[in-house]
Amino acid sequence: MRQIISIIVIFTISGVAAGANSYTLESIQSFARANYPAIRQFELIDKIADFSLADASSAWAPQISLSGQATYQSDVVSFPDSMTDVFSMLGVDISGLHKDQYKLALNIEQTLWDGGYTKSRKEAVLAKKEVSSKSLEVELYALTDKVNQLYFGILVLDEQLRLNDLAAGILEDNRKIIRSYIDNGLAGPSDLAKVEAELIANSQQRTRICCSRKAYIQVLSVMTGRELSEEDTFVRPKPVLYSGGPQSNRPELQLYEAMAASIEAGRTALKSTLMPRFSLFAQGLYGYPGLNMFEDMMEYRWRPNFYVGVRFQWNISAFYTKRNTERRLDASVRQVELQRETFLYGNRLEQVRLNADIEQMRKILEDDDRLINIRTSIREASESQLRNGTLLISDLLRDINDEHRARIDKSIHELEYLKKLYEMRYTLNY
Repeated sequence: MRQIISIIVIFTISGVAAGANSYTLESIQSFARANYPAIRQFELIDKIADFSLADASSAWAPQISLSGQATYQSDVVSFPDSMTDVFSMLGVDISGLHKDQYKLALNIEQTLWDGGYTKSRKEAVLAKKEVSSKSLEVELYALTDKVNQLYFGILVLDEQLRLNDLAAGILEDNRKIIRSYIDNGLAGPSDLAKVEAELIANSQQRTRICCSRKAYIQVLSVMTGRELSEEDTFVRPKPVLYSGGPQSNRPELQLYEAMAASIEAGRTALKSTLMPRFSLFAQGLYGYPGLNMFEDMMEYRWRPNFYVGVRFQWNISAFYTKRNTERRLDASVRQVELQRETFLYGNRLEQVRLNADIEQMRKILEDDDRLINIRTSIREASESQLRNGTLLISDLLRDINDEHRARIDKSIHELEYLKKLYEMRYTLNY
């Protein structure tokens, strides 16, 4: 029977342990990023760019078109009557062209040189792809800050739970002492009631902390797409100290660079529209009349014809808008530069603020240990005085609360310091 009970206990403990998981800040960030719906846009951005590049490359393939027309004309080319009479005397019948005419045409054109238009078009596609990718990276990077806020919120609540349980243990020990005093006539029921009231308040505080922790975990569960539970543990991250210079490596800066490159790609495309273009072409014709009009004047018959050649095209009208287009591009470049400067300005202000907060937390932490030692000594002395009957229960409870508050403050300060370090890491992306 004992063996059966032991086996049941072992399996029960194993089941609880198996149900709980341990997570780090980096793992939660990775899960949240992978679960974020917008991340699937990366694949779509690549596909769109591939399709656009393929379309641009097709400009070097032979361009083929088929056309047809049927017309009725008010007048056609014909010989003068005097010449018609001469041909008739010679036995040649020239009836002239018919006014209804038909033509089917197959056109083939092969680009020889397009002034760099196709190349600039590909560069514009790649630049646009980079802007879309970097813009999405900025959106995903903002997700990191949201995860950090929730994760450190859970760590703070975990620490509050630990200290709450520590305070409950101290109160429980003192309740036992007071009960013994009541049995010996050294304390009254009101003294015990004060301690029990503090225990109830402590229990209520624990309930509030647990509910807040559960809510934080539920939000993280939605963000990560994983079934996180209250039994899971969240590892406190190690401090990340920044030893480099003030230069930021935020994805927003990479986005501004991509935007500037996209504008320059537009400038290259503008230059290509000002260049002439050369191509080979061929046209096959079938219809009436053909290229030999004299034969068609003597005989009504559909004939095949063709011609080939070299074509030269230069859109001179593109120069009309060149200056305004260049000015518009210059204004766009300046706009991106101002956006970058504005971002860096705000980023530097945030860095200065965080540096001040980090330095402040360091100084506060230096005094926390000394304060806790003092509060602990006071509480222990009060317990000794209570045992000797020279201290009121209310005074001891006050000293217990003061020590508990000092420990809470230190733990909160440690987590605030750690959180500020990670905020600095987020601000500079190091």
